[in-house]
Amino acid sequence: MTYTSRALSFIGRLARDVRGVAAVEFGYIAPVMMIMLIGTIEVSRALAMDRRFGQVTSMVADLVAREKKMTAADLNAIYDIVSHVMSPFDSSTLKIKVIPVKANPSNATQTLVYASTPNRPSLHGAAQPAKCSAYALTNGMVAAGASVIVVETSFDYKPIFVGNIVPAATWTDKAILAPRNSCVDFDNDNCLSTCF
Repeated sequence: MTYTSRALSFIGRLARDVRGVAAVEFGYIAPVMMIMLIGTIEVSRALAMDRRFGQVTSMVADLVAREKKMTAADLNAIYDIVSHVMSPFDSSTLKIKVIPVKANPSNATQTLVYASTPNRPSLHGAAQPAKCSAYALTNGMVAAGASVIVVETSFDYKPIFVGNIVPAATWTDKAILAPRNSCVDFDNDNCLSTCF
């Protein structure tokens, strides 16, 4: 038997041999299936985190807007609840700031922050606008002399797996609620702002 006939015989046997076909097919399918599995886990995790993040934003705004008076201790107690709402996800990158905004009694388009920053601490170092600083609201959102509670949040999302499927991102959210009473008193001055 010559070398050529042996080679042709080997190729013929190889072509008819079906052993290992499943292993080859698995080798082709396994990477695709792994990517789909990782993507499903990461996307469902991101959706669950986003839902809780949105709940935290609206919850903080609602709890603050219900009060007549709010102290720094009261606000910190609300922030303690936040970690429970975000659980089982890590809330260490969640930043929250509460911004009480009041419209000028004679000009509703002029809206300013009416409470000082020591009386309204932020969560995890979120930068708070200073008392009497301008805060733009949509025209017609607040009547002249009225106030709203604005809660701004941000959250650094980091994927568990490689960030090519779902990339790392900073999410932001905002909730604006009218207080149940005329305003929420942060500075113990009956909301009589000295800014106007």
